[in-house]
Amino acid sequence: MLSYLSYSKFSGSVKGMKELNAEYQQTYGPGDYIPPVRTTFWSFRIMIAAGGLMIVLALYGTFLAMRKKLEVAGKWFMRLMVFAISLPFIANTSGWIMTEVGRQPWTVFGYMTTEAGVSPNVSAGMILFSTIAFTAAYTVLGIVMVYLFVREIKAGPFAVDKPEDHDESADPFGVDGGYSVVTK
Repeated sequence: MLSYLSYSKFSGSVKGMKELNAEYQQTYGPGDYIPPVRTTFWSFRIMIAAGGLMIVLALYGTFLAMRKKLEVAGKWFMRLMVFAISLPFIANTSGWIMTEVGRQPWTVFGYMTTEAGVSPNVSAGMILFSTIAFTAAYTVLGIVMVYLFVREIKAGPFAVDKPEDHDESADPFGVDGGYSVVTK
């Protein structure tokens, strides 16, 4: 099956990692050209498992909705879907890890290794500063997001603005800044 995936025919030959490593050493010079296999292997499986679970949950939710049993029989399903919110992030992150670790030791295959891609103009302090700055910014954004989510969840699905909360002076055109046509 691997030859079919690689060449779209069942008669192809697929080289192993050790054979490819020896070939790359002859072509590109001495070195270890085998990426960290365990990390790539497991991150790929985590990505596929998360994606498959999302498909199964979507199909089951569609099945319940079509049978008009989502509200009754789907109470546990709805609770499960809260935790399923994390599945796209897990799949995306593990796929990114698989891609970045699996391409090692290359930045650009055959032209530039990751070792050659290190910039001499970027100091450790610059990397530390940017890491701290991005972490702080995303932490603040995360806190704001959780606050807004909790506020909206507490308000409930049928919450509306009260008429006394509406300020006419802030809305001169009558409908949230839009134009309205008045006919008599």
